[in-house]
Amino acid sequence: MHLSRLNEPIMRIIAVLSNIAWIAVGLVALLTGEMNLAISTWPALVIGIAAMASLMTGRLNLKAVLVIAVAALAVGTATLPPGGYHTPLIIALSTIGMVLSLYVDRASMTYLITYAVGLMVVVMIIEPDTTNGLITAATSAVAFAFMTYIVRWLVDRNSRETQRYRSLFRNSPVAMFEEDFTGVALLLNEIRERGVTDLEQYLTEHPDAALRIAGLIEIRAANDSAVRLLEAESADQLLGQLRNRDNDTLESITCQLLAVWNGDDHIVVEVPNAKTLKGARRHLALSWAAPLVNNKPDLAHVSVAAVDITESRETRTALEGLLRSKDELVATVSHELRTPLTTVVGLADELADSIESFDAAELREFVALIASEGREVSTIVEDLLVAAQTENGHLHLRSEHIDLVAIAQEVHHTLADDVALFVPSKPVWVAADPVRIRQILRNLTVNAKRYGGPETRICVAANASAAVLEVRDTGTPLPFKEREAIFDRYYRTRQVPGLTASVGLGLTVSRQLARSMEGDLIYAHDGEEAIFELSLPLSEAEIGGTRREATA
Repeated sequence: MHLSRLNEPIMRIIAVLSNIAWIAVGLVALLTGEMNLAISTWPALVIGIAAMASLMTGRLNLKAVLVIAVAALAVGTATLPPGGYHTPLIIALSTIGMVLSLYVDRASMTYLITYAVGLMVVVMIIEPDTTNGLITAATSAVAFAFMTYIVRWLVDRNSRETQRYRSLFRNSPVAMFEEDFTGVALLLNEIRERGVTDLEQYLTEHPDAALRIAGLIEIRAANDSAVRLLEAESADQLLGQLRNRDNDTLESITCQLLAVWNGDDHIVVEVPNAKTLKGARRHLALSWAAPLVNNKPDLAHVSVAAVDITESRETRTALEGLLRSKDELVATVSHELRTPLTTVVGLADELADSIESFDAAELREFVALIASEGREVSTIVEDLLVAAQTENGHLHLRSEHIDLVAIAQEVHHTLADDVALFVPSKPVWVAADPVRIRQILRNLTVNAKRYGGPETRICVAANASAAVLEVRDTGTPLPFKEREAIFDRYYRTRQVPGLTASVGLGLTVSRQLARSMEGDLIYAHDGEEAIFELSLPLSEAEIGGTRREATA
């Protein structure tokens, strides 16, 4: 049994009982004129003074007080005059025995019986009348045994509950603190006495007051989970006055102060910008609870549980953003598909209704427009399919021995005349999926024409280890924070007037395809041109040829 926490209450019990005993018996002695009765109270007076001195000095040395008590009782018993009054002495002996029983962990019943018998022997010795002595001894022993048993039972129960609470507190996976709000309550009472009736309005008008009042909150205990949550070296680092009080936590501090002001015993608040001792940000949910004592919150032992909900809040924010992106995607895809499909359907209807009225040049123009708009629809659908297949893990690629120069020339042939092409005179062989290479090149070119400068060109080159396909335009450089963000799904940097908003998948899909083929896609700006650079591994034949040329 750990009795260190019981030192103060036991000392108070000894002081109260001792002082009541000598004062009460002393008053009776004064009223009855029995000097022997008054003299018999001196051991109780000595014990009471010793206990009070220990309490007043803060040196709760219970063993020293017990030694003094035993010595005083021994001397009192030896010096008790014949025919003296034994009741104060018996009460004191019973009290000492009751306190000593708390230090007996094993064989408590043996101690109880032994002390009761010893009490009877003492009473029989000091009581001259055998009959009265026997009756008094038996009564005293029974009273002592019963009261001691009750006290032991209550203390043991309290100890078990305390240990249970301490174990739950210490081993809880949730960060827990025990805090003292008594200083806060005293200051709030002073504010109330100054005529403040609405604390919330007062704190709104005086925001620094909440932070100053919060400085009176004292953390008395913290468990291991709290140490980990706040990135402290040990629990001792968290004890004392409340740390990290700033404007970010002002709202949660105000809620706790209002709970004290209103006499609430439980509230739940969130701290969206809590900081650890190392400066890391946490989003916390706090459960603040004060135990009720006589139907009033005990503000000296407030329990605060803190749960880190940073990840869940970030996930929720991400999901909300994803839902918004999905809604925007549906709207954008619908618009982007409707635009080319409207052109295709309109031209097809026109041809079906009056094809004989158009000459050969007009028919070629109509067919070219239908083909161009059809390719636009095909590109959008293909990007959506690749994105879905990548997300589900069902994307399948073919690795073929292909000429990157031929692919660039093929795609360039389908583009408008304002896109230039710069390729070497000999093939550049890579191991890749030709369908996906075309898709990447189309996406990069469409992106450059949509958002880039007035001049766009396609370049192909090769070095000792990789082939490089670049789509360059004379557009302004992107801010550094957007140079990676543009490859995020559904991300769009800016809207160009007169153009339909893009789906926001082209660059994402292009990078995913490049990396799936063991290459990469990056953005850069050399001061004159914006560059989307697709790098791909050379095929084995190309690597061998490059090495032979380098040797020659």
